Amino acid sequence: MPLTQPRRLSTLLAAGLGAVLSAGLLAQPAQAADAPAQGAYQLNFTNVYAGQAVTIKRVSLTGNEDDRLLGQLVNWGDGSSSYLSATEASRQHNYASPGSYQVSVQLNDLDGNATGTFTGASRVTVAKVAGTYRLSTRTTWRGPSGTLPVSVSLAGVPANVSRVRIGWDDGTQSLVTRTTRTVAHKFAYSGAHKVTVQLFNSAGLSAPLTVGTVNVKLDYTNPTIKITTPSKSNRGTSWKTIRGTSADSGAGARQVAIVVGQVRGSTQYYFNGKKWVKGSVSKSKVRYATVKGGKWSVKIATPKKGYLIIGYAAVDKVGNSSYGKSKQVKLTR
Repeated sequence: MPLTQPRRLSTLLAAGLGAVLSAGLLAQPAQAADAPAQGAYQLNFTNVYAGQAVTIKRVSLTGNEDDRLLGQLVNWGDGSSSYLSATEASRQHNYASPGSYQVSVQLNDLDGNATGTFTGASRVTVAKVAGTYRLSTRTTWRGPSGTLPVSVSLAGVPANVSRVRIGWDDGTQSLVTRTTRTVAHKFAYSGAHKVTVQLFNSAGLSAPLTVGTVNVKLDYTNPTIKITTPSKSNRGTSWKTIRGTSADSGAGARQVAIVVGQVRGSTQYYFNGKKWVKGSVSKSKVRYATVKGGKWSVKIATPKKGYLIIGYAAVDKVGNSSYGKSKQVKLTR
């Protein structure tokens, strides 16, 4: 074919090239599938208490240059799982119950699925909330002056615990160090209060452990008080120690208050705490006595002949007080 016919030559070349392409001689070979993406993971804690959280973190991802990774399925080993997208690198999980749980990760990739690897342990051990915690009482009283205190004793708190939180179920709580031995509390209102304990460390707060329930009862009943009359009540020596009883149907009698005076003929005397002094009986110093086992006693200087006048009242442990009473005794010896 003469080279002087360039137009005809170009037409023939184009037709030949088209035939080659249509025959597939220059077609690209099919692309082989890549290996699935690989992921490495790490747990921030492998030993926790029930109720505490564990975080899994992806520390590396390889083989996902084609962006064909769809997601990551974390099996926490306790019957629950979490799905993470391809771009998510961490997830937190709370373990509710003690036990040993194997954590695993499945990578879902269009090139095929893969199992994640762990840098470090992949099994989480969940311990029960440890230690010994006891209430001082299961019943207490609330009255005009407030509530009688209740305490929780702590023993055997684990060494890896930094703080212990006590919940009083009245809107308040106490946060104490692990070496604390006793924590006292006055409840803000009456009713049944469930007292709980939670342990705190670097993994956070544990689940609450129930210590017990405290029943706070209302007490607005006044105590009663009586003076015990000695067998030889007309003798001054019989009254060197004034004795009596006090009772209370609620919180219990706590204290009695006594004032004593004398009238000898037409002259008044008061007791100043040490001796009898001439003067108005209204100046008599108040003497206090603690009620123990329902009984109380107050010592005074031996009164002389005449009339011994005793004023007395009682108060209970939550601020209820009896009505003031008085007793007059004629002393002849």
